[in-house]
Amino acid sequence: MRFLFLSTHAFLPVTRKTSVHFVTEALAARGHEVDTISVGFSYLTALKRPALYAGLSAEQRNRFVETAPRRRSAAYLPPLHPFSSGSAALNSVNALLFPLYGNLPPAFMRTAIRKAEIVVIESGTAIAFFDAVRRINPAARTLYFKRDRLDSVGASGYLQRLERRIAPQFDRVIVPTAAMAAGLPQTSRIVAVPQGIDKGVFDACTASPYAAGTRNGVSVGNMLFDADAVRAMAAANPGVGLHLFGAGISGPFPPNVRLYGERAFADIVPYIKFADFGIAPYRLTERERYLAESSLKLQQYAYCMLPVLAPVMLAAARGNLVGYDPAGEADWAGRVEEAVARPHDPAWRENILSWDEVAARIERELAGPDGKAAAAE
Repeated sequence: MRFLFLSTHAFLPVTRKTSVHFVTEALAARGHEVDTISVGFSYLTALKRPALYAGLSAEQRNRFVETAPRRRSAAYLPPLHPFSSGSAALNSVNALLFPLYGNLPPAFMRTAIRKAEIVVIESGTAIAFFDAVRRINPAARTLYFKRDRLDSVGASGYLQRLERRIAPQFDRVIVPTAAMAAGLPQTSRIVAVPQGIDKGVFDACTASPYAAGTRNGVSVGNMLFDADAVRAMAAANPGVGLHLFGAGISGPFPPNVRLYGERAFADIVPYIKFADFGIAPYRLTERERYLAESSLKLQQYAYCMLPVLAPVMLAAARGNLVGYDPAGEADWAGRVEEAVARPHDPAWRENILSWDEVAARIERELAGPDGKAAAAE
């Protein structure tokens, strides 16, 4: 089958990997032709993330390049693009621009849509193109690859309303946990397929990046990042190194914290595998409780048998979590010591899927009858 993924992530060797990267790789490895188009970028990106913009515009600017066997990637880079903002005034303007942006895809994107048998649209800005996809290629099957709740990641009211309108029109809505579907219309064809793990990369990693005899914690990603919690745990435990990977994370932090910025997945793997514990410093409300099941980094930590420091709201959901009170933890030193000392239990990695298994489940959904919801797994 020929897949086209519309994603708000960049497909570059130096950028971090999310579930959409792993799924596209797995589908290509299973013999499918997989195209990806990165959307939600423009000259505005050059102002905020110049290195990322330079990487996208170097080869992928409004055209496809082959990145691996059966895989091509492109980036739609218009002069400007609509975006979600914390400003109500800006969101009002962008609510007018999103329909123009999504309904006027460039020629190379229209061609890719026409050729696709399956169009997969990731949650976020990419959903603005749904109506254009249905208009350009009404025969294509459509999957909504919903990775986050839009209200949790700060998506504009326009995108949240659009999601509720179009969700029932997708052939399938793929979520990593049933809780992720909260707020979608009940007529949506929702299927829960858990996150996977690139087990081969972790299994092949044999060299630790940490100095012998040191104690180290690792945090991967910047979603809902609680810098205050990390500063507090670092200050209370100056003999423990904390290693933070993620775009846009900035100090000040105590001297035992090291910032790496956004790195390629292969660079991060040894820091996860050989850490003494993981950190999931989410700034949560009740609506983000789904992260206990859907968080990709929690899956990666569990596969590497790491105890994990996480907000107490999540602690009961997984056996390897050490809960702290983000509103006023009274014993940061004790919580960190508990995470360092807890034995690494092989049971924590049981029942974790590979990305090949995730891709196989998606294939089974596509083989199902049209218009009938499959049971959530």
